[in-house]
Amino acid sequence: MSSTDTQPASPALVIDGSSACFFAGALGSNSKWLACQKATEPALESLFKSVEQVLAEAKLELDQIQSYIYCEGPGSVLGLRLCSMAIETWRQLQSNKPKVFAYNSLKLTAATLLHQQEISGEVLLVSDWKKDIWNGIKIHQGKHDERVSPVSSEELMQWPGPIYHLPARKGWQKPPEGAIEVNYEPEQLPHLQGHPGLIQETDGVDLYQSGINTFQKWTPERHRAIST
Repeated sequence: MSSTDTQPASPALVIDGSSACFFAGALGSNSKWLACQKATEPALESLFKSVEQVLAEAKLELDQIQSYIYCEGPGSVLGLRLCSMAIETWRQLQSNKPKVFAYNSLKLTAATLLHQQEISGEVLLVSDWKKDIWNGIKIHQGKHDERVSPVSSEELMQWPGPIYHLPARKGWQKPPEGAIEVNYEPEQLPHLQGHPGLIQETDGVDLYQSGINTFQKWTPERHRAIST
């Protein structure tokens, strides 16, 4: 990912398939929505329909889009990949090859929390990754960390402060005990564009990687679901 401070040219098409609700929007030159839509269905069912409706409401053709802004994750793997493939396909069809910009779903949520309320002390914002591992970002002293990091369930249990939880479309585990559930609000993006490091130009559509994959040796035993 590039660290350049280049701003997305307008009109910009925003698509976000990271959560249970697919989001699409068209941003104008005044950093305001020309049109936006949050569908109740995930990206597989709503991506192209929502984008078509947003472009129609904004009175835009795809050829007029000057830049793409997408969510890199973490979130729904299928939704993120569908958005990635869609953007790369659209760019190939356009002669001007619009630039692409990314934002992180946890950083967006952390920035939204800081924008909407005063947070004192140190808090931890997490989202589900895989069994016994979470994606996490710390918020403290009126700002959030620059990086999202893996957090184990054991580390989460030892966290002394408040925990905010961003629900996933399909969770592998129950929310942390006592965690405060927060909404995912990509529609807040225009209010947060000045937030340091939130939106960054990328060379292509790169998706967020939570960590290095590790593989366990296969054992010839039947795997059984954990009883609840």
